[in-house]
Amino acid sequence: MSAFRMFAATLIAAVNLLTLANALNVPANVFSTSDLKGADTRPIKNIYTFGDSYTDNCNAARFWLKDNVNALFPFPSCLPAPIGRADNGLAWPEYVAKYRPDWDVKTYAVSAATCDAKQQNQGSVDIGQQLELFQTRFKTELFPRGLTDNPNTTVATLLIGGNDLALIQQKAWGKLPSYASSTGTNEDVSMCIKKQLDGMHKLGFRRFVLFELPPIDKGEMLGSTADHAASTAALIQRRNALSSQYAADLVKQWNDGSTISVFPTVKLLTPMVMLNSAYEFKNGQGKYCNAVCPSPYDFAWADGLHVSFRAFQLMANAFVRFLDPNWKSGAIFSDVPAGQLGY
Repeated sequence: MSAFRMFAATLIAAVNLLTLANALNVPANVFSTSDLKGADTRPIKNIYTFGDSYTDNCNAARFWLKDNVNALFPFPSCLPAPIGRADNGLAWPEYVAKYRPDWDVKTYAVSAATCDAKQQNQGSVDIGQQLELFQTRFKTELFPRGLTDNPNTTVATLLIGGNDLALIQQKAWGKLPSYASSTGTNEDVSMCIKKQLDGMHKLGFRRFVLFELPPIDKGEMLGSTADHAASTAALIQRRNALSSQYAADLVKQWNDGSTISVFPTVKLLTPMVMLNSAYEFKNGQGKYCNAVCPSPYDFAWADGLHVSFRAFQLMANAFVRFLDPNWKSGAIFSDVPAGQLGY
């Protein structure tokens, strides 16, 4: 553990130095505030996040260390980065909490999760089980209950499906791990996402942010060959289109003022992982900062499936702007003057 903590301290120090990096002034044709329009921008007090390792900040580690005081709800402290995070740094909800201390951000996402373990399974806590954990506040309450916060100022986020897609593709390529199973299709996962959103609605949530499936076709795990990248990209496009349509169908079905805002993950992250010069990334697919390196913010990927902590930091910045257009911190959009330092 001491080696992990030393590594974590070094990385956190590097993160704190990010404001010394070049300020970003991203051209509008790459990404702009126009790409963040259309969300429900009413005031927010609470955010609950559900998903997999793209969101988990330390829940998986808490399960591993269930006898440790850090693992007990309401979690007095999270284990230091990068323990429990997939990006070798802070997770995006942690950045959001730093950007907006007036928002109470709680994470129920668990690494390695799939949408429904009956469809794709690699031994983690699927979204239905995460909702059960939410109802019992991580098994600290005997009787399950739904949302008790004001639904008008509470947002539930869902970023799920990367592991589902990976398992579907690994099965198709004859590389499914022995500990995993995959019986569902890409369309099944989209329908599962619809089902889980409806389940959240039944628990009392009325405001949702649904993240598009990220461009993991550009990563080494699912995009190392032209054929693999092309087939993965097609599945991502289909998944996102179906999920967006199902989200619209749900809002119409509910007909109670509920909203589902779809976050433009693909438009935001694709230029980053493709090393567009608007961003500071210099190392793309297959190059990772898995040990102490002099410029950790130069890396777009943490591994073959997960983008880097710097990419997540920028995504968190965009997420806040998505829900609060008046928030001006962070020089990554075209309407922010060049040279303004920010994070």
